[in-house]
Amino acid sequence: MNGNIPLAYSRLRLVLAALNITVFRLHQRLGAAGFPVNIKSLYRLAAEEPLQKIDLRIAAAVCKICGVDFGDLITMEKPRAHLRQLDAKTQARLEHLMSRNNEGKLTAREKKEFAALAEKAHRISIENARILLAERRRNESTRRAKTQAIAA
Repeated sequence: MNGNIPLAYSRLRLVLAALNITVFRLHQRLGAAGFPVNIKSLYRLAAEEPLQKIDLRIAAAVCKICGVDFGDLITMEKPRAHLRQLDAKTQARLEHLMSRNNEGKLTAREKKEFAALAEKAHRISIENARILLAERRRNESTRRAKTQAIAA
């Protein structure tokens, strides 16, 4: 090492995306399973910045609830995969238009806007699915390599 302290990164966002759950839903599941955790701690763990500290009790509970190994949750390499999402304003607009669409109250202009926003959200979803699939394949490949190295 060159004197620099290695950085730890959380992959919780990827884990949750693969499970199709939110931080809030994870918080609920942890509580229901007898692992009360401060939701702010989970949001910090889901951030993309390097971790300043790791509460191993929380990490272990998350691993148990999500069915992943510690190495799937915490890595010493900056994650290559970055999931995209609509910005908050666009998401709110899309949700408003969806409600109006369900009520059958969209104007012609709103129908065009709704179609464009829905298409944008769909493209992001497909891109994120590809990222998650590549990440899963990379993880499986790493696990196989580790298993083979141990067996050798």
